[in-house]
Amino acid sequence: MKIKKPNGVLYFLVFILMYPVLKLLFRLKVDKSGYDPPKGPFIVVSNHCSFMDFIVVMLALYPRRMNAVAAQKFFYYRPLNKLLPAMGAIPKYLFDPDIRAIRGVMAVIKRGGRILLFPEGRCSTDGAYMGIHKSTGKMIKKLAVPVISCRIEGAYTCMPFWRKGVRLGRERVTIAGLLSAEEAGAFSADEINSAIDARLGGADTRAPAKPFQTLRARNLTQGLQNILYWCPKCGSEFTHETFGNTIRCTACGNSAELDREAKFTPSEGSAAPESVHAWFRDQNRYEMRLMKEDMPPISAHVSVRMPSDVEGGGMTHRGNGVLSLSPEGWRYEGELSGEQTELFFPIDTVPALPIDPEDDFQIYAHGVFYMFSPDDPRKCVKYSSLGECAYWRFASGVQMTASYDSGFID
Repeated sequence: MKIKKPNGVLYFLVFILMYPVLKLLFRLKVDKSGYDPPKGPFIVVSNHCSFMDFIVVMLALYPRRMNAVAAQKFFYYRPLNKLLPAMGAIPKYLFDPDIRAIRGVMAVIKRGGRILLFPEGRCSTDGAYMGIHKSTGKMIKKLAVPVISCRIEGAYTCMPFWRKGVRLGRERVTIAGLLSAEEAGAFSADEINSAIDARLGGADTRAPAKPFQTLRARNLTQGLQNILYWCPKCGSEFTHETFGNTIRCTACGNSAELDREAKFTPSEGSAAPESVHAWFRDQNRYEMRLMKEDMPPISAHVSVRMPSDVEGGGMTHRGNGVLSLSPEGWRYEGELSGEQTELFFPIDTVPALPIDPEDDFQIYAHGVFYMFSPDDPRKCVKYSSLGECAYWRFASGVQMTASYDSGFID
């Protein structure tokens, strides 16, 4: 697949149409005080906390055009299957070795282009920086071009992962130099990864980490039960209901109110972690305690979707079966395209499972994309978390950086 140069007309149209909208909705501010545009090719690395991040980074760096590395799944849908290639996007099978994507990146750099990379590989579930695959540092070292960081703040509270739509709020983008070409070529892959983690994770003092408030404070918890399924007081699962700014466990009455910075205030007699991120982290710790070498398989009845045979036709239902997780990996047994099939995904090859809350969780394997939807759609986040827990517990060589305070590491 030949990667096109980003279309200048489309770039301009997106800029003049979207920039005023983002300024109005999110009071968008761009800080370029630490940014000196390199001459020639360079790589931009950005954290990823909302579905609008590509547009935000593109606007922040306009008029410089970038070839963005994007999840393969978006190329299966109209009109994105036409628009993304015209914008120069490079398709990538997430968390799966993809030589095609690497060749695309190398071709863009070789011709003097610029790459936009979201190294976390998926949108953050809880708003926190999620760490990166260690192969990121290896690729950057090989390319040996300048690296620019883009840290996005406020997007998660404006466009929460757990619900559809947007909320009025404030968003800031900080653009700054991270590595020179000489540093990228001389540093080890681990040193490059550590530099990215520090900057995008907010540990670097040049990347302010104070959360931005939303401007609307009504119905803040709507949909939050899609990612916070565990009660920190009684341990019940999938017993939460939300109303207004409150989340409440129907089993024990434990409740808390969410404020405009995604922080919780528990009601009298209740218990709640301090933030959405802290709650999600404690939820992962709860799951990690259940991960044992001799644990029985954890199974779910699922339907399976795969890419349509029609270009731009999206995802097509291909069958139903049982997907099981064990210390060895994920195993699917059931129908697939009219035949009884057994698939196995070794635990070492599935470091993370991207999700669409209340719809599906996804596995990319050997250049094939599988979308699994459990019978109980509320459990998408749970199975995604279980998969990451199993990876951190049982994988022979973890290939993700450990900077993310996720609950997967003691």
